[in-house]
Amino acid sequence: MPIKDLLKSKDDPFVNPEDLSEWKRIPGLFRKWEFGELIEDNDSISFQKNGKTEDGTQLWALYRHCPEKTH
Repeated sequence: MPIKDLLKSKDDPFVNPEDLSEWKRIPGLFRKWEFGELIEDNDSISFQKNGKTEDGTQLWALYRHCPEKTH
C-alpha cells in the first residue's frame, strides 16, 4: 500500500518489527510532506504517530531498516 494511502488511514500504520536492533530512528519528528526529503529509493521505512503541532498537524517518528551486512 502506498504511503499516501497509509497516511489517510485512521489506523496507526506503524508495524512493530520483532527485531528492533535492525531499525534505526531518524532523529526528529516530521510532517508527512517532509517524508520525501528523508526517504531514499531503496529504503525500508516504518513510521509512527508521535504528537501534533499547536495547529493540529500530525507529527511522525520515522525508522529506517538498517540490517547489518555480513561478508
